[in-house]
Amino acid sequence: MGKLSSIRGSLAALSISAAAMPVQIYAQDATQGENSLDPVEFLELPRVASVSASHDGRYLSYVLSAPDWGEDKAVKTLRILRCGDDGCAGLALDDLPESPETEAIWRPGSHQFVVVAEAEEDGDDQIHFFDLETGAASQVTDHPGGVRQVSWLPDASALIYESDAEAGDKAARKWRIEPFGSADADALYRVDMTSGETSVVFASAGLIEGYSLSENGRYLIVRQRFDPVAEDRDAAELWRIDLRTGDSRQLTDNRIRENGARLAPNGEAFAYIASVNAAGEPYYEDNLFVQTVGDEVPRLLFPHEPLEVQDFAWDRSGESIWVVGNSGLRSQLYRVRVRDGALTQITSGDHSLSDWTYDAASGRHFGRFADAQNPGEIHEIDPRTGALRQRSAIYATALDGVTLPEQRAFTWSAADGQKLEGLLVYPVGYQEGQRYPLVTITHGGPRSSAQFGSWNASRYVPVLAGQGYAVFLPNHRGGTGYGDAFMRAMVGNYFRNAHTDVLSGVDALVANGIADPDRLIKMGWSAGGHMTNRLITMTNRFVAASSGAGVADWVSLFGESDRRSGRIPWFGGTPWQENAPLPPYRSQSPVFDAWKVRTPTLFWSGGDDERVPPTQAILMFRAVRDTGTPTALYLGKKEPHNFRRPSHKLFKINRELAWYAEHLGRDAYEADIPEIDPRTEDGGDRIAP
Repeated sequence: MGKLSSIRGSLAALSISAAAMPVQIYAQDATQGENSLDPVEFLELPRVASVSASHDGRYLSYVLSAPDWGEDKAVKTLRILRCGDDGCAGLALDDLPESPETEAIWRPGSHQFVVVAEAEEDGDDQIHFFDLETGAASQVTDHPGGVRQVSWLPDASALIYESDAEAGDKAARKWRIEPFGSADADALYRVDMTSGETSVVFASAGLIEGYSLSENGRYLIVRQRFDPVAEDRDAAELWRIDLRTGDSRQLTDNRIRENGARLAPNGEAFAYIASVNAAGEPYYEDNLFVQTVGDEVPRLLFPHEPLEVQDFAWDRSGESIWVVGNSGLRSQLYRVRVRDGALTQITSGDHSLSDWTYDAASGRHFGRFADAQNPGEIHEIDPRTGALRQRSAIYATALDGVTLPEQRAFTWSAADGQKLEGLLVYPVGYQEGQRYPLVTITHGGPRSSAQFGSWNASRYVPVLAGQGYAVFLPNHRGGTGYGDAFMRAMVGNYFRNAHTDVLSGVDALVANGIADPDRLIKMGWSAGGHMTNRLITMTNRFVAASSGAGVADWVSLFGESDRRSGRIPWFGGTPWQENAPLPPYRSQSPVFDAWKVRTPTLFWSGGDDERVPPTQAILMFRAVRDTGTPTALYLGKKEPHNFRRPSHKLFKINRELAWYAEHLGRDAYEADIPEIDPRTEDGGDRIAP
């Protein structure tokens, strides 16, 4: 039994219909670590996001998310810390909004901030103002349709925000059906913090997909597109808006998706992230580009570094750019010199950096660092030495006395000699020389990578390790952080070598004496589900599997999904163009090889998933069921691409642990249930078989 309060019981106590449980739920394996995390304990760990800091670093804020089992939802709260030389302490503030949509957005040079949260009167997201010195609190905007993406002008006189250009009449809207793929035009607004007067800064004829202010406060850089079709995001371009004159100037015309564009401090150059090479050709790592206003061609800053750029910001001088970069198992802070692209690594260690925030005026850096022992405390980063100073203690109580598994990098060579690495998590209580059941979890994306920490709820790595499983998270070709050639290995053939990379890693762990070749399990979500579906059609080595939001038929998925353009390079075109490349679409679609499946497999999908619609899981389930192989399908009612309801996350963990125990011949697993009964008035029929 773990540290946090939970009880054991039947899954019938969960808000799941009886029809959703076609087989018995099995009891916990006796090999579980004495003080390891149980499923409820794991899901009750608070999740931290949206870190921000006041100019002088005296105040930190973050958004904390934790499950409310009774309401069956994650509850978000805004937390404020007051920091000094001896540490940081939380402030008790009564007027903070519930379920904030943004971080605290700090007023320059002040202890005042604004946050976007739902207004009580109309339910739209509006700007709310707070003063930590006086305790004053007020609602700033009452904009029809709500507001998005808020920024302070550098002189703190006003706020800029995004909203619909015309909110329209809500009553009239219910009497019409909007065309598929349509969207309202956007605009940027200015609200004066003294008078409260609101004015239009920039009205787009299309959609605004992000903006940022220059450090001198004179210019805006705006990304806009005029075709609302979701998958044609490459059609957007960048524009610079002069806030003094109102003049707008188009900066790019290249059909490249420029992400996170930011102007240099003087407004005369700009930088952005794009998934192209120096020639603008698509499907490369997320690279960092710099371009001078007036130039037609951007410059790729460090073309030869195997690094995925995840975030960046100009320093105050404009001579360097700070970069958060993913190098596979780790993500770190770097600094790149704009003049020649010289890259310097600032932080180091077996961790992943997220929610990084940087204040150019003070030079302060903060971010969350997740590793094997912590989901991500907030640290201040010394930009000169890379030293980390912990400023939060969010997990000190929750993880006190908990035994967490060891994690380390594991390297091996694929059959063709390619060097590969992944994250190996040892079972709690690991003894050298003993073989363990191995759960192999492949990452989503596929343009992503498994990293140290790996506290994702769909993977629940510490729980699996506590149950006596070794866990393997391989970084196969097609993922990010290892350079363009590694990531582009899927171009022309999605399953060229990614699947054999995974199997070669499993072989290496068997040869290493860690994995038991007769007790192998495969699971994954999204692209990890694609991989699971592929592997169960080509090998019977796995005794059990679980596939979440995985593809069955690439042709139907191309037509159904809300994202398509990124898949074209895998197959060489669309499935309906003239002389369409249908053979690779079909040969790489797992459903056509489902007749080979002998691995007992669970299938999962969100009922409202637009990325990988539930039809894909239904196809695989029905195909596998017709072979006579044990299988079951669970559809999360009203769930998007990733499960959000705590009861669904818990059901998935319990169901998978029971499935694995059953097919490994382990002792029966007994489901872990929270003390508060999460049943709702609808009878709990949320996951359907």
